[in-house]
Amino acid sequence: MNRSSSIVRSSAIGYGGLFAVTLVLAWWQGRLPEMFPLPTWPGTGVNLLIGGVLAAGVLSAGAAFRGTFVWARRLEDEFRLVLGDLGPRGALVLAVTSGVAEEAFFRGLMQPAFGLTLTSIVFGLLHYPVNRRLIPWTVIAIIVGFALGIVYRETASLLAVAFAHGSINFVELLNLGRGDVAIGPASKSL
Repeated sequence: MNRSSSIVRSSAIGYGGLFAVTLVLAWWQGRLPEMFPLPTWPGTGVNLLIGGVLAAGVLSAGAAFRGTFVWARRLEDEFRLVLGDLGPRGALVLAVTSGVAEEAFFRGLMQPAFGLTLTSIVFGLLHYPVNRRLIPWTVIAIIVGFALGIVYRETASLLAVAFAHGSINFVELLNLGRGDVAIGPASKSL
């Protein structure tokens, strides 16, 4: 098994575990029907549209940051070094599992109990990297966590936020596999 396959497999197992824990806790709290209501077709379309618009906004901001700020290009380079090219299939598996599991846990389970602010901060802090060069990712995750939390609060839809989260991750993971490191880790510090 190559390194990319190992990353995808271990992440999918971890996210599967997080989703299972979320389902058990939601069932125990009697919240499964609230978290996963039966969808209506018009509601599904609207939620997918909202998630798509949010994803497009976040992806556009990310592209603008990379085009403007050295720290954003360095962040992308660090992720490229860590993750490499996962390929479309690996990117899809990682994007779907992370988007569904994290949104079910943070927005569906945690946000109703602890509120938007604490949930968004915890979401971002749990994206704290081992590599200190990736610390800007934590700040970005907190900001995106607020955006996802607001959409969830306004729509009460895990579909909208999971679609947005998964779409963002999928596009960004594909982008990582498409380029060489532009600014290596040995370059000048921020």
